[in-house]
Amino acid sequence: MTISTASAPTEVIRCPDAVLSLGTLLRTWRKRALLTQEQLAERAGLNVRTVRRLEHDGLQQPRTRSILLLAEALGLDGEERAMLVAVARGPQASPERDDAAGTGPPPIPRQLPAGVAAFVGRRRELMALVDYYENANAMTVVAIDGMAGVGKTALAVHAAHRLTSRFPDGQLFVDLHGHTEGMSPVDPGDALARVLRTLGVLDECVPEHVDDRAALYRSVLAEREVLIVLDNAADEDQVRPLLPAGPGCGLIVTSRRRLIALDGTRTLSLDVLPPKEAVALFTRTAGKERVTDAPSTVLVEIVERCGLLPLAIRIAAVQLQARSTWSVGHLLNRLNDDRLAELTAGPHSVAAALDLSFQRLSEDQRRVYRLLGSHVGTEFGVTEAATALDTTVVRARRLLDRLLDAHLLQESTPCRYRFHDLVRDHVTSLLHRTDAVDDLQGVRFRVVKGLGERASRSCV
Repeated sequence: MTISTASAPTEVIRCPDAVLSLGTLLRTWRKRALLTQEQLAERAGLNVRTVRRLEHDGLQQPRTRSILLLAEALGLDGEERAMLVAVARGPQASPERDDAAGTGPPPIPRQLPAGVAAFVGRRRELMALVDYYENANAMTVVAIDGMAGVGKTALAVHAAHRLTSRFPDGQLFVDLHGHTEGMSPVDPGDALARVLRTLGVLDECVPEHVDDRAALYRSVLAEREVLIVLDNAADEDQVRPLLPAGPGCGLIVTSRRRLIALDGTRTLSLDVLPPKEAVALFTRTAGKERVTDAPSTVLVEIVERCGLLPLAIRIAAVQLQARSTWSVGHLLNRLNDDRLAELTAGPHSVAAALDLSFQRLSEDQRRVYRLLGSHVGTEFGVTEAATALDTTVVRARRLLDRLLDAHLLQESTPCRYRFHDLVRDHVTSLLHRTDAVDDLQGVRFRVVKGLGERASRSCV
């Protein structure tokens, strides 16, 4: 059977025995409409290169939106439009996804979780994130990193909701469980299989090998505009197979580690909140009626006892909200007694979050964390660290870099380090659970004997 004329292409195309490709249909109907490829592209609002690739069957998973635009530009009737959409989807498409008329596009994934109701601040970071994607002309990856509980997921989800119009083909959300209690990090191959099924690939069409799954994933997204949020990533190896290649896609990754080994990635490191925003977060979470009569100085003290950490602030505010007999002053007194023990509400706990970060460290890094976190000074230099660890300055610097990358240590100025207050409390709690007391005594002895006073603020 051949298709040779424009006078009766519809009858031939509708033959049930016909095995036609998307390219054949488009070429036939374009010629019937007396359009060139350039004219069809202009009428549909598409790039002419896309039209050419479609006519030569060069796109395995064309975007449904593009197909519908072409159908409108070609003036197709309902049956022709349904046929074009069905052929474009290919044999792996599920017929149940059509609407009652059999012409609707597959469901667009809208997987973003609800945003945090009490989202406060982060204006600069939010504007930077939105600007990255709204002005990008290529696939853009932004990696948000920061210590446990600093609000990485809240910022990523909030920004993603702001960007939904920029990515009309859907938003995917995958929790990679890089730091989730009782769960191992998600295998990249398993994550790819889940995402492919969401994008319309049937189980039997999902390849076995992770590299093949990644290749199919990139092919499916090649002509789509989809935003992917990968939350709670363990490391770069877990993320790399999930990088899309399509120029219209975007990817937001959150991780407690700095993902510096991902090529072409913009990094956004979150710090704790400024005091004013921290008080606003506490007030909004607890409810204004619970803090109406509280002196502003007491509210500032509370958020400072929470280390200005969003997770800690929310937990403290929830405790106040849930206990009608408590006053703001009573909450502050409890935080002054044993704040790490107080900062627990149901499944949420600052201590548990820090435990998970600690467990992801190597044994050498755990020892460094315990010893330096118990240092008598609040700030120290690389020379002090080398003396405390009984090692060279070069090796000490490398060990400190690993803690910096895991956001369990902060660098106030080049080669000057300190631990967040809640992290230092966590180290103290660890010492009561381990046999590290002898190690700690040795650290104090070496520091006092070797230095006597703080090391110079300059790098060695």
